[in-house]
Amino acid sequence: MKITNTRNELQDLLLEKRVGFVPTMGALHDGHLDLVRASKSRGLFTVVSIFVNPTQFNDPIDFEKYPVNRERDLAMLESVNCDMVLIPSVTEVYAEGLNEDRFKHDFGFIALDYEGAHRPGHFEGVGRIVNILFEFVKPQVAFFGEKDFQQLAVVRKMNDMLALNIEIVGVPTRREQSGLAMSSRNEWLSQKQLKKATKIYESLVWAKENFREKSNAEILASIKARFVEDEEWSLEYFDLINPLSFQSVGLEKPTDVRAVIAAKLGEVRLLDNLKIA
Repeated sequence: MKITNTRNELQDLLLEKRVGFVPTMGALHDGHLDLVRASKSRGLFTVVSIFVNPTQFNDPIDFEKYPVNRERDLAMLESVNCDMVLIPSVTEVYAEGLNEDRFKHDFGFIALDYEGAHRPGHFEGVGRIVNILFEFVKPQVAFFGEKDFQQLAVVRKMNDMLALNIEIVGVPTRREQSGLAMSSRNEWLSQKQLKKATKIYESLVWAKENFREKSNAEILASIKARFVEDEEWSLEYFDLINPLSFQSVGLEKPTDVRAVIAAKLGEVRLLDNLKIA
């Protein structure tokens, strides 16, 4: 497994290769490894980037707290036969400054609500870093987890807007045995909180099971009530959406629906989603 820190070396090493790309911020778990496995299964030369991107954090404290364990990350990537790891510096990535306008994009309504509303500037930062890394790596295929479903939609939108012609592949969410979506943030949860955190997935499953029997308003009210019962929880949003437009389905019962949710358990913010129709 080759490790590089610079764009120039990376591009020299990738000449004439068909590349599968997995962008990450490190603190890897089995969900990230599923992305690598998906790339390797297609016979692609697989590149993983590890870069904690400062422009997508609307909370500076959150950025400072983000877990970093390069030794463990590299061992995990080696275990799934990753071909190359890019670990660039901030100055390598943002050579023209953090706010370079060339990488500023307007994603429209897809980025306005849910994560867009609760994390101002987040998707602008995501678009900027993914755009830059795509220029670095020049992949034919890029892999993203469906846990960050709105982020996946934003990346697909950018790919279309800029006519990058990269195949964007969404990989299903990897879950703990409890149903909790794997996330780097789970490391911040106590053992007691890890048990409580299953409420998110249980709520999504309940919404799926009751989607045809109850009204959408009843489902939303019931889910919101679940998070009022415990003061340690703070529900930011729960909604039933069209997965293409990212608009609430309102009173309708269409055939393609995702439930999306984000909540804070103590100081740890968790999000998840589930196809329910």
